[in-house]
Parts: sequence; structure tokens; C-alpha cells
Amino acid sequence: MRLPKAVLRITLISVLSLKATGVLAQSDDAAAAVEEALAALLALRAPSEEDLAEERAGAVEDALGAFETLAAESAERAEAEAAATRATAVEDATTAFAALAAESAARAEAEAMEAALAAERAEAVEQASSAFEVLAAESAARAAEAAAAQASLAQCIEIAGEPSAENYTTEEEQTAALDALRAAFPACREAAEALPEEGAPLYHLASAAQAAGRHRRAVPLYERAAEAGVAAAMTRLGDYHNFGLRPIREDAAQAVEYYRQAADLGDPAGMATLAFMYRLGRGVEADSAEMVRLMRMAAEAGYPFAQYNLAQTFLDGEGVPGGVDEALGVPNARRAVPLLVTLARDGNVEAVQDLIALYSDGAEGVPANDFLRGGWVEALAETGDPRGIAARGFLFEHGIGRPANPELAAADYIAALESGEVDMNDLRGTIDGQTPRWDGATARAFQTILQERGLYTMAIDGDIGPGTRAAARGLTD
Repeated sequence: MRLPKAVLRITLISVLSLKATGVLAQSDDAAAAVEEALAALLALRAPSEEDLAEERAGAVEDALGAFETLAAESAERAEAEAAATRATAVEDATTAFAALAAESAARAEAEAMEAALAAERAEAVEQASSAFEVLAAESAARAAEAAAAQASLAQCIEIAGEPSAENYTTEEEQTAALDALRAAFPACREAAEALPEEGAPLYHLASAAQAAGRHRRAVPLYERAAEAGVAAAMTRLGDYHNFGLRPIREDAAQAVEYYRQAADLGDPAGMATLAFMYRLGRGVEADSAEMVRLMRMAAEAGYPFAQYNLAQTFLDGEGVPGGVDEALGVPNARRAVPLLVTLARDGNVEAVQDLIALYSDGAEGVPANDFLRGGWVEALAETGDPRGIAARGFLFEHGIGRPANPELAAADYIAALESGEVDMNDLRGTIDGQTPRWDGATARAFQTILQERGLYTMAIDGDIGPGTRAAARGLTD
């Protein structure tokens, strides 16, 4: 039996509708059932109108039931899928939130760590800055101390001079040196404390102690100065051993060793003293050649004491056995002249007197010379030296190197005697090694001055006898 076309149309429309909406595609079982129902419907034949109606009604009911079942399943599936989608979305959101929270926590932790690091860096910078400031302050303090120490050292040396063991040529020089030591003492003490490796302050402190008679204090200071390389300190230590100054016992051999060390370091006083040790055979065997060599070295170094003693060796063989040594060229007055001239120009009175005597009487290789004699006499007299004034009077008396002038001669004689440093017996010079008789005019001028002073009451006769001599002694009463 066939279904009416209307029923088939409805059924087909329903099936097509379900396919169109995708419901049949989502449920294989429902689709199969629908198609099976559809096939059954198509296969049916309507034997009768009534059966057809009943079948149609049943088919419709079945189709509607299947449709409702399919629609319910589809709705449930859609709801499940929507729920799953929502659950997935919630899970994804939860995961994303958790990730965001974790990222935020990590960022917060990183920021906290960065802040901690920044604080540590700031603290480190502050500590470094404080340490730098302390270091800078300490460095500045050390620099200031070093500058003060150097200033004390410079002041010590400026006032007291470089260390020197040379002899003083006059009492005035010795007094001036002691005054300088006293003035330099504070600066030298500060320099010695701040710069213990510097030898000069130690040497000057030792010299100050020695001048005060504090030898137990002086010797250790000289030893420290010697260890610092001060040659003059070695010379002074040699003196202590040479002369047995307490607390050092006399030991000539040890003294020689100290003098030799000083000489090797270029100390002129050490050279000259060692030369004397060879001259005397003290602590070493006597050796004139070594004496002359060392004395020449000291003289060439500008040591006046050595220059004068070497000149005396050349003048008269002083220090050489018998006064003669051809190998050494002793005596040789010509070699003495440059040494004496150097000393004389520096104000050495003894050297001037030697030159005056040399040019007065002459010597081998150096003939007498009135002009040079007169020049040195005048130079000595201009210093106010009484012996120079007397020597100038002698030149005026005899017209040596200048016109004779009895009045000037007598005035010079009176001035020399008034000083108290010249005796009547040593008042006048020599000619050819002999003291000549008084020039008559000069003698009378001399007596006249004594008479004017109220010292001479006898006749002005030019005879310098006992009466005149007694009157002359009154010049110093």
C-alpha cells in the first residue's frame, strides 16, 4: 500500500529539514532510524484508505517520535558540547589566570630582588664612598706628614748645613757652627723622628750631643748616620777610636778603617785624617807617598786644612822623613803657591803670611818679588790684621813695592803694637832673611808718636833702644 503523497511529502520534508539543520549528521543512529522509517514508508502500499490513514498516522507518529528523539539527543549533545566548551573556557581562563598570577608573582619577586640588589648596591656605594673618604683623609694626612717631614729635613740642612767633619779654621767659624746646630736642633729632631732613614739629621743631632759633651748619646747617633751612608759620620767615629773618647776605647787600627771608609765615600776630612795616620804611622805603616796622595785628594776636594798642610809639605818637606823626597817632588815651593793663593783669597791669614814670607825671601823655583809681596801685605793689612799692618809699615819704612814713607811706617807700627797681638821683637820684617836696622827717619817718627802719647820723654834721636822699647810697651797698658 502506498502512502498518500501528502504524507510522503511531509516525511520527506522532515527528513530533509533534519539533514539541512545538521541534526541527522550529528547522530548516526537517529539518521539511520529515520532513513529506515522512510524506506519503510516508501515500501508500504496502502491497501485501503483506512489502513493508509492508520499507517500514515502511525508513520507520522513514529516519524515525529523519531524526530523528537533525534531533536532531544541533538539538544542534549549541543548542551553537553556547550557545557564542555564552557568548562574548557573556564579551565582555560583558570589556567590563564593562574599563569598570570604566577607571572605577576614572579615579576613581584623579581622587582623585590631588584629592589634588594639596588639597596645592596646603594649600601655598597655608600660604604665604598665612606671608605674612599677615609682613605682620602688618611692619604691627605700621610701626605701632610710627609710634607712636614721633608720641610723639617730641608730646614735642618738649611740651618746646620750638609754633614761635614772638617775642622774649623777660626773660633768664629766654630762659634757660628755651634749656634747653627742649636738653631737647627728642633727641625733636625723632627726630621730624624719622621725620616729615620735620613742620615743628615742624625749626624747633626750627634754633633750637638758631642758639643755638649754627651758622647754616650753622640756615638749611637753617629753610628746610625754612618749606616745611612753619611761619610762624615764615619770620620767622626774614626776620631772617637783614634783618640779614645769615652765611651770608645782607643783603637788606632779601627780608626783607620773608619777613615778609610769615609775616604772611599769622598769625605775630605776622612782623607786628610787618614793621610796623617800614614804620616805618623799610626794604625798603619808610615807611608809618605800615600800621605801625599790622600792629602792631595782632600785638597782637590776643597778642604782648606788639607790644602794648607799639603802646601807646607811642598814648602819645606813637612811630614816627609828628612824633608826631602825626590820621587814626591818635595820640597817644591812652586807647587805650594797655588794652594796658598787659593787659601789666601778665601781669607786664610796663615796662607797670606806664608806668601808674604815666600815673596820676601824667595825659595827654589819662586824668586823674591816686591810687587807680589806688597800686594799680599796690603791685602792682609786691609783686613785689620795687626801682623799685616806691621808688615805694611815695614814696606813703607824701606820703600818696598811702594815709595818710602816714614810717617806711615811709624803709624802702622804703633797700630800693630796697640793691638797687643804683635810684640816689639816681631814688629818688623826681613830683607834677604835678615831683619835690617831701623831707618832713622822712621825711628824718629815712631819716637815722636810715643812722645805725643805721653809715653816717651827722652830725646828724639832715632835710636830704638831700651827707653823707646819700654815706652812702646806702654801702648798696651
